[in-house]
Amino acid sequence: MIVEIIVTNQLEAVTAETFGANRLELIHSFEHGGLSPALELTKTVCDAVNIPINVMLRPHNNLSFNYSKADTVILLQELEYIRDHTHANGIVFGALDINGNIDTALLTLIIANKGHLTLTFHRAIDASTNIIDSYRLLLDTAEVDWVLTSGGKNTALHGLDVIKEMQYLHRDHANATIIAGSGVTPENVLSIIKQTVVSEIHLGTGVRTGGILMQAKFEELHKQLKFITANLK
Repeated sequence: MIVEIIVTNQLEAVTAETFGANRLELIHSFEHGGLSPALELTKTVCDAVNIPINVMLRPHNNLSFNYSKADTVILLQELEYIRDHTHANGIVFGALDINGNIDTALLTLIIANKGHLTLTFHRAIDASTNIIDSYRLLLDTAEVDWVLTSGGKNTALHGLDVIKEMQYLHRDHANATIIAGSGVTPENVLSIIKQTVVSEIHLGTGVRTGGILMQAKFEELHKQLKFITANLK
């Protein structure tokens, strides 16, 4: 089971790694659902840990996930820096067109410029007109490594049926692996994994108290994951 933890700075990154995270997602602004972090911060954080870090590529908090030509220039500038000047593992990106479908033109442009970086298509998919059709498209896009989703709902716990359907579609594909995210906690992770059979989970506030990463929450999370692993064998 892969545990991906949201972090916003170097201290959080080092702490999450110490507490047993397998991978990190570096963002700015929890309150806006995650925005692009400062570029110099990205370099610093990537240098500070040994586990993979995927960096958010989202220059504003427009919930339509639609980007203008000016936005695209910023996206490419951020991408170039992350690609050429940091030890990031990958980028976390998503875009929709004005009709709420995957913006294939912009996605293709990002893929063409990402170089060695992996690509996670983020929860923009949850805002798409048809999440299943959107996922089918991403499954046919070999360069998309992961898809972060709550099944189109506010939380993964409420989107279990859709995540389960997406997992079924994924069974014959090597790319676009589902990461269940949003509202995942040590208390509900057992239910989420048992019902969807996802192999990767994404946590932010679920391992925090008052905005601070808590060792006790990580310990409970790993306890639950150990139980799940033992019972799925």
